[in-house]
Amino acid sequence: MTRALGEILETFGVDGAAAYLREPEQSRLRLAGVRSRAAIGGPPLPQEYAWGKDLVGGAAERAEPLTAPEPNPYALAAPMLLGDEAAGVVAIVAGGRRPTPAEGDALLARGRALARALAPAPLDALRSELARHLAPPGLAWLETLLAAAGRGERAAVVTAFPAVSRRVGREPLGSRSALVRRDLDLEIPLRAWRIDDAARATLICAFAGDGEALARELYFAGDLRERTGALRGLAVVGRSPAALDAVVDAGRVSAVELFEAAIAENPYVSRVLPADEFRKIVLKCAFVGVALDRVVGLETRADEELSRMLLSYVSEREVAGRSVPPDVWPIVALHPTAGLPAKLCGYLEHPAEAHRTAAALALGRIGDRRARPFLEDRLLRETDPSVRRAVERAIS
Repeated sequence: MTRALGEILETFGVDGAAAYLREPEQSRLRLAGVRSRAAIGGPPLPQEYAWGKDLVGGAAERAEPLTAPEPNPYALAAPMLLGDEAAGVVAIVAGGRRPTPAEGDALLARGRALARALAPAPLDALRSELARHLAPPGLAWLETLLAAAGRGERAAVVTAFPAVSRRVGREPLGSRSALVRRDLDLEIPLRAWRIDDAARATLICAFAGDGEALARELYFAGDLRERTGALRGLAVVGRSPAALDAVVDAGRVSAVELFEAAIAENPYVSRVLPADEFRKIVLKCAFVGVALDRVVGLETRADEELSRMLLSYVSEREVAGRSVPPDVWPIVALHPTAGLPAKLCGYLEHPAEAHRTAAALALGRIGDRRARPFLEDRLLRETDPSVRRAVERAIS
């Protein structure tokens, strides 16, 4: 915490930085660390904030960066998000200057990084999630299996895997948090997981042997729910191409739930899929309605061919008079084609806020100076706060 706040202090060139952590069972945020350039002796910082109150509590509740209101708009607070859940808040005091929208984005990224650093190991996090949902008989049954998995008893896991849904249930897990893979320094959000997904992934994580090989075996031997759970486990333990065929198979099926488990929030996909298969997967996401920002590593792996494929898909939808998914714009902007800025300027006038926001973000990525007058004009007329923020970022 001390090291992270010191880095924020230097990187942002501010006078002070502080972090508040959310207390697990209370809607309060307690001071966990502070760094300052000023000599000791100034007014002490509040030891805690109520959830949703003042700048710090408001940033946690709204899950977005907030600037202090007039007449002293020199402080900036950003949530420490883990998945969609605020684990705390990082705040800076800029010393007489107003923080920029870009600094808000940068502090939000720093807050996410700090939340990842403080997160428990995936196995511990999954056990905590399940302990909140399972009745004592189901939890005792699972703990017995986890002990066997920890001893490397593969047969016990394989035999019990089909019974997981019946023993623990298949209701939504209902978690807004995320698991953290420290080897990749990234999150695996739990928002789409079911309780039996979490239980099956926990067994794979706890297995003392080759978790990847076990997950692959369980995938090809199982039904829809078992396959989904095996893919969730691969998201956590997958490192080599050993289970590549399982991901390719799931990417080609018509069952959207299975496709999502393989592709959405699954870092294994971006690590093992060849470029041509990865492009097909992304295009299918656009086609079936899986949000592109759920594809881990998409911005890193996006290339000119993917932009061409997505724009061809968009053109087909436009000619047919069908809706276009707005999240394609920031991706195609990574490798823009001729005429794309003009098309995006047109989408700044789209009646849907999501399209205007995505178009502004894409224009900011392209950085074409000719788009600036259109962005400034949009800003003068825009009333939606999220669109305004996107346009301001594009202009800055």
